[in-house]
Amino acid sequence: MLPLARLWTWTGQLFIPLAFGWAIYIRNGFDTAPVPDGVVISRAYAGLLLTLAAGTILSWSFALYVSLAKQYRARTLAPPNTTFEEKKDRNVVISWATVLVFAAAVIAGIIVFGASYAKSELYVWDSLDPLGPGFWSSRAAAYEQSCLKQPCFALGAQVDSANRAIYGVYEYIRYVTDGAIVVLAFCLLSGLTAVVLRLRKMSPG
Repeated sequence: MLPLARLWTWTGQLFIPLAFGWAIYIRNGFDTAPVPDGVVISRAYAGLLLTLAAGTILSWSFALYVSLAKQYRARTLAPPNTTFEEKKDRNVVISWATVLVFAAAVIAGIIVFGASYAKSELYVWDSLDPLGPGFWSSRAAAYEQSCLKQPCFALGAQVDSANRAIYGVYEYIRYVTDGAIVVLAFCLLSGLTAVVLRLRKMSPG
């Protein structure tokens, strides 16, 4: 049980400051210089992947810990925050407060990064005009076009109106870019489902 508790604790404690810093970095922190939309969206995409991956690890480690806690008739089902709690000196308030903080951080990350990424419009590489007006229409247009040699598409304009390159815009790879989000979202949802089922399951004996 202790390895799961450590995984749970360190994942959450590393994710929170990293996600907070990345949310600030998306728009260059406190720098007032404007950031191109494609760069903002690309950074938000990376933040969303990070959030879903962290949420997956947290949910599954929580679910597995609950199963073991019920098996060994532990006093509390919440994993200990190994930074503040010892194996023989548990604090139920700290344990459940940690659960709430980690859950809130993941939800906030999905909202913040997901909201920015949802504004993305795909572009043909080095084009100034999006493939379509909006998230879904631009992707539908991208899947209708041929792509003989990558890079073919981008999450934003790769060049500005003066035809100067814009750095930091990610390539959009069909089936992979959005596919990674779908896979991680499924893993997170399955982990949350496992948590609910294990919490509802009666203790053995």
